[in-house]
Amino acid sequence: MTQQVPPGAQPGHENPRAAAKAAKAYAKASRPWFKKKRYILLIIVVVIIAIALSTSGGEGDEPEVVGGSPTSQDDGADKAGTKSNPIAVGDTVKLQGTQYTVKGVKTAATVGSEYFQETAGGVYVIVELTIENTKDETKTFSDSAARFIGGNGKSYSTDTDGTIAAIGDDGEPLFLEDMQPDVPKTGILVFDVPESSTSGSLLEVSDLFGRGSAYIELGLD
Repeated sequence: MTQQVPPGAQPGHENPRAAAKAAKAYAKASRPWFKKKRYILLIIVVVIIAIALSTSGGEGDEPEVVGGSPTSQDDGADKAGTKSNPIAVGDTVKLQGTQYTVKGVKTAATVGSEYFQETAGGVYVIVELTIENTKDETKTFSDSAARFIGGNGKSYSTDTDGTIAAIGDDGEPLFLEDMQPDVPKTGILVFDVPESSTSGSLLEVSDLFGRGSAYIELGLD
């Protein structure tokens, strides 16, 4: 049976120590991917995150309307703040320890200044949103946790170009924010959507790495 020689080794001329090191390196490189340390560590991290997400459910998974004049609902109706029974602009909903209040909504063909302006492919929907962390430690809000749900039933993420152009024009964008406890922050979310999708549209908000969503009716025609 012919012995397999690691790459770089010359049969009959190898230094014993160098040959041993080469053989060890070759064996290490030839291991299946699932036995390599970096993949094992990655799998462990993924499992830990999955366990954390699965055990973080319970309190705070469902929206809770606070203050203001929440959307009225009859007995047996879905909970206010859900997709089938969204709250209105001006009302506040709490989810996973964060309170969300849409202060205003407008549409525009362009955002930005005369020096740096972006034009929408459809129409820009600019949402003024106040967020407040009611927990005992700092949280992070990402604009990826907010989505525009069009009247066409399709979902849209925030528009990066429109958000950047809006800096210093329509207000401070809520891009990636550290929320200190009990310190409200107000900023804007910019979406580029088909004009036909604005009627009956909703804002969906969720907690970063959390579960559940809350919905706010934007009141656009």
